[in-house]
Amino acid sequence: MKNNDNRTINPIREKIADTINISKEIILNTSKITLIGNKEITIENYRGITEYTCEKIRLISSPDNIEICGCNLCIKTMTKDFLYITGSIGCVSFCPERK
Repeated sequence: MKNNDNRTINPIREKIADTINISKEIILNTSKITLIGNKEITIENYRGITEYTCEKIRLISSPDNIEICGCNLCIKTMTKDFLYITGSIGCVSFCPERK
C-alpha cells in the first residue's frame, strides 16, 4: 500500500476505533506515549531501541521513530511492547522512518 493511501485509511480506522471502543493505538498501529511531568515517560507499542545513553534514547515506532533527550535517562522497565523511562526529560521528538 502506498504511503498516501494511509492518509485515507487512518481516518477510517479512527472512526472504527471510536465506534467499537478499541484503543486507537492498536487500530492505527502507532505508539501511545504518557508523560508524567518531565520525570517519567511510558511508551506502549514500540518496535525496538536503536540508541540508549543516559542523554538520549531512540526508538523504532510507527509511523515515526521517537527520540527522547534529557539527563540521567534510565529504562526502568522494558517488555516487548512497553517501556518505562525515568530521568530529567527535556524533549520528545518524532522523526520520520528512513526507507
